[in-house]
Formats: sequence, C-alpha cells, structure tokens
Amino acid sequence: MRKVYVIAANSLTRSARDRRSLIMLLVMPLVLIAILGITLGNMMSGGKISTFRVVVVNQDQGAALPAGPGLNLGKTLAEDVFGSAEARRVMVAAPAADFESAQAEVTAGRAVAAVYVPPTYSADILAGRTTRIQVVTDPGQPTLAHIVMQVVGGFADQVSFGNLAARALGPDQARQLLTARAKSPLLDEKSLPRLQEVSSGARPVSGLQYYAAAMAIMFMVMTAFTRARDILQERQGGTLSRMLATPTSSRQIAAGQILGSMVVLLAQFLVLMLGTHFFYGVYWGPWIPVLALGLAFTLASTGIATLTAAYARDPHVVDLAVGLAGNIFAVLSGGMFPLYLFPPGLQAVARLIPNYWGLKGFLDQMGGVGPGGLTLPLLVLAVTGLATGLLGARRLATREV
Repeated sequence: MRKVYVIAANSLTRSARDRRSLIMLLVMPLVLIAILGITLGNMMSGGKISTFRVVVVNQDQGAALPAGPGLNLGKTLAEDVFGSAEARRVMVAAPAADFESAQAEVTAGRAVAAVYVPPTYSADILAGRTTRIQVVTDPGQPTLAHIVMQVVGGFADQVSFGNLAARALGPDQARQLLTARAKSPLLDEKSLPRLQEVSSGARPVSGLQYYAAAMAIMFMVMTAFTRARDILQERQGGTLSRMLATPTSSRQIAAGQILGSMVVLLAQFLVLMLGTHFFYGVYWGPWIPVLALGLAFTLASTGIATLTAAYARDPHVVDLAVGLAGNIFAVLSGGMFPLYLFPPGLQAVARLIPNYWGLKGFLDQMGGVGPGGLTLPLLVLAVTGLATGLLGARRLATREV
C-alpha cells in the first residue's frame, strides 16, 4: 500500500506546484463565485419581484350558444386572469391591437412578453378543435418570462379540460365548466419563482451560497477530467512504462492514480469551501454532513474520470471534454440557472447527472434541511462513484500501455 500512497501524494504535489493548475483549481472558482453571487444576489435575497409589463392581444370573437350567454375565453384571460389581484402584484397587462405591435414592444424592451389569443379561440375550444395561444418573451429576462408562461400555461391547462368536456358533453356543458375553471387562481405568492426556493429548507439560500456550491461542483468535475487526461498522457509519454519497470504492479499504479485524483479533488473542495466561508461569509451548513457530501461527490467525479481514462484513446479529446463536459453538466444540473426555469423534460434529465445530486445536497444543507435530507444524494453519488470507479480501475489495471 505504501507505493499506492506515494503515487497519490505525487499527484497532489504536482498539482500544488503547477501554477496554471492552481488557477484553474482555486482562483477561477472563487472569482466566478463572487461575480455570479453578487450579480444575482438581489434576485436571491427573497425580496419582491419588481412589477413588469405584459402586452395582451385578445382577438377572440367569442362563441355564441343557443342556451345561456356566450363564452369569450380571450376576455377571461385578459381581464380575469392577467387582471386578477394575484397577477397585478407582479405584472401590468396592457392591451394591443395586433400581435406585430405587441412583439415590437418586447423587442424594444418595453414589455417582458406579448400574448396573442386568436379570433376563433373560444369557438375552437367549444368545438373540440385544436388551437393555441402564442407567447413571445424577452430572452434577456428569463425569470420574469417564466412567470408569464406559468400564468398562460395554467390557463391553457384549465381550458384543455373544457376542450375535452366539449367532445364528451357538448358545448353547453363545456361552457359551464369553463366559466368556473378558467377564472381560478393561477398565480399566488408561493408560486412566484424566486431563486431562494432552490432549497426546501427553512432558510433562504443567497446568491453567494448558490454559486459557491454550483461553481465548486463544476470545477471539481473539470479537475476530474483533467486528471483523466493526465493519466492518458502518462501512458503515452512513457511514464507508465518506466513505473512498470520497477517492482510496482499495474494494479498498484492504477490504485495510486485513482487515489491521487480523489486527494486532489477533495483538497480542491476543502479549499473552496473554507475560502468561500472565510472570504465571503458563505454558510454551507453543518460541517460533518457537508464534508460527507463533498467526499461522496469526490468519489462520483473520480469514478467518472477513471472510466473516461480507462476507455479513451486520445488525451487531446479528453482535454476538450474538460471544459465541455464541465459546462454541460453544470448547465443541465441547474448550476448556471435554477432548474425551475427548465422545461419538465430537462428537469428529468438533470437527475441523471451527479452535479444535480451534489448541488441539491449542498443547497439543502445550506437551507437547514438537516442530515436526514442527505440520504438520497449520498446514495446516488456513492453508487455512481463505486460503479464507474471499479469498472474503470479494472480496465486501467489490465489495459496495455
């Protein structure tokens, strides 16, 4: 085992002496944490969202019925939904004559979104035909645009129920059902998207806390892939052949390389955690659960990197994957933008990425969930690390130079 420890310690020593590596490991994450945390800190502070403007184009001509009053769903959306007390807390709905002028308001930055209801919307719903409301949003304001989409999406869900009722019960029965359902509250105080709600704990999570965890995770993944590249370079550069010429087995070498990767990643996590705590005042939660989660994520990252090194052939390809995989994993797992902004399909994909479980675990500890909330993240990360690590280690130990 002594040789394994020597190989691992050598990996840490080389990383500590490499200035370029230290910048990537420590300096860049700390700088990004400060920039992103301070920039988005106001949105994560739990304060009210400033009132914004939405332009509504209601061209719905309504649908007349033989018995009882007609139905105008476009008017319901414009007046009863966007004009409701719940919606008016965060947005001002302004009418427009046509969709082109409404889109121009969004393009000019005078409105967050433009909503268009077509002329035959109510008639199509009562006839059981397919129809849709069009929404154009400002891509520069994703949080506010998400609120508008939540309102319109909720209204459309309620109306879809009426569309099904029209096919099954007839237009008159559908009108009665729609009149009540289309006006139901679609937005309340709890549903307003705030970045503080990324944690299910009792305390809100600040911008610095969110990005301290997200950037630490992202750069740990990048470092893991860097270690995979280094292992491949050692094989192709002749270092492995020289090591095998000594009384050292391939299994000892592979174990030392894997342990070295874990040591480097764990050291990186400890420095980033302590650095953000003492420099920026970031509260990570109880130390023991946080350290356990850091160790579990280190294991998962090392396992994936080991598997990559075991089956990859070209270190230059792995080098390209350092930034690519690190950023893709970060984006898809909510490390760049909170997951509630993502469509349901991508939210499901996020759960397949170790970054998601690491970030969830850290944010929950920051939010006061307690050690009990770590069971699933720790299990997923540990299983991922052991499965990929053992498979990669077996391949490394038997793979020809």
